[in-house]
Amino acid sequence: MKYERILIVADDSPSAIKAVKYGFELARQLGAKVKIGLIDALEPAKTEGNVDAGIFPDDAENTAKKDAEKFLHGLAKDYGKGVETEYFAPEGEVHDVVLQMAREWDAHLIVAGTHGRKGLNRLLEGSIAEGILRDSQVPLFIVPMDK
Repeated sequence: MKYERILIVADDSPSAIKAVKYGFELARQLGAKVKIGLIDALEPAKTEGNVDAGIFPDDAENTAKKDAEKFLHGLAKDYGKGVETEYFAPEGEVHDVVLQMAREWDAHLIVAGTHGRKGLNRLLEGSIAEGILRDSQVPLFIVPMDK
């Protein structure tokens, strides 16, 4: 199988940034295209606004989208030189959005970092990478968190 389309799952955590570096380097070595998405960009809390403070939902959503786009373009500039890159900032539950994007874009590989949650945090928050691995039809390259 030739890996021509690599979907990179990102947020602003150190483990995700490490995964972004690996994903772009892998894409460069394979001559693949990248689609990178900021998975928590449009969380409801970030897009609801606060009417009492004069921040309306449309304004809050537009600001969140612009911030996500700026962040993703920065990642591509820092780590993706020479790699054809597309961007997405999904709305919805991360697990579902990543799997849907992989299908729609016909991704050949998904690259994601792990936050290394253990114990009660893992039980309460779950493991996004583990959920994607369990349900994905596309191979998943998981980059471990630094110890």
